Amino acid sequence: MKALDTGVLLALLEGSPRARELTRKLRGAEIATTEANLLELGYLAGRPARRDTASRLAALERLRQRLTVLPLEEHAVHEATLRLVRDGSRLAPTVAAMLGTLEAAGCEELLTDDPRPLAGDWRFKVRRVNL
Repeated sequence: MKALDTGVLLALLEGSPRARELTRKLRGAEIATTEANLLELGYLAGRPARRDTASRLAALERLRQRLTVLPLEEHAVHEATLRLVRDGSRLAPTVAAMLGTLEAAGCEELLTDDPRPLAGDWRFKVRRVNL
């Protein structure tokens, strides 16, 4: 399973050619994200200054239907908590929850456009992509 981070999902929603090409290359693989990532996108789509909130939320719902959406559940919270405590991580709890969700689901790779290093020792690979 390959997971897409919020920045990659946002690029898809905005119609980025590079993001579309990335998903073409992933054909045949299970593509996932987490409820935490979709929460971030919903927040971005619904910010009060946006005039196109309804169309952005509809596009987000269409994207949601094409992905495996991993829920934040007990095992994911446990994984995230272990990392936060053991590693002394300074990750925001929501980010740790997202990463714990990927870990608990057995994700093999997270694709992200975030250049910052990922704190913690996770079992999945992190691949940086330029969008």
